[in-house]
Amino acid sequence: MIRNRVRFLLAACALLLATYPAPLHAQASGKPIGEFCCVVLDPLPMTAVFYRDGKNYLPLEFSPGSRSQRYPLKEAGPLELYEKAVGKDGELIYKLVGKAPLVAGARRMLFLVDHVANPSGLPLRLYGVNDALDVFPPGTIRFFNFSTAALQVKFGEQVSKLPAGEISVVKSNVSENGGFIPFLIGDPKGEVVFETRLFSQPTGRDMVFIGAPAQPGGRVPVKVLPQLIAPEPPQPAGSQPSSSP
Repeated sequence: MIRNRVRFLLAACALLLATYPAPLHAQASGKPIGEFCCVVLDPLPMTAVFYRDGKNYLPLEFSPGSRSQRYPLKEAGPLELYEKAVGKDGELIYKLVGKAPLVAGARRMLFLVDHVANPSGLPLRLYGVNDALDVFPPGTIRFFNFSTAALQVKFGEQVSKLPAGEISVVKSNVSENGGFIPFLIGDPKGEVVFETRLFSQPTGRDMVFIGAPAQPGGRVPVKVLPQLIAPEPPQPAGSQPSSSP
């Protein structure tokens, strides 16, 4: 299942660090240096999740199968997720449940978040990617290979190799009105193992998660997460166009 394949990649990339309770406290910190959002493919067992931003513990809102809203980051350190717990002395604390580093130089991050049953590690594993528009612009498709095998991806007339655990960004080259584009996945020998059509448009950027069949020769699980990017407003004559991080 694709959820298991997500766990495979998150397990390879996540930091398995010891859990240290943090006392409840909240104080103001500096100006944001960036922002992030999260994607949760399946519901999490925690009723509430918080992220640490400086000395603040701020709530996160997840909607499985879609992007969360954007949240500010005021420190360049790793993203840390917490849940509320009761300490040994009965004091309410924030307990670390997940942690992952930021991509160097990225001002806009996206984290895939998944729950894993691992008694020796943190229950949430995170995998972060640079989500800036210059890295993943409108009019492109971002393919994630969460399987354990190398694949070949054909999107329209473009063919790209996609090693296990890797990511590929491909331009859609779609018309102004958008349209359906043939999408095929091939195994290392080039034989087609999955085929469909994906709708694409110039203002959209979609993420496609590719898993491995539950059984050899079975159906390849594919999940698509679309996103529309609002076009920039017209610039006044003589002004410089704005740039997105």
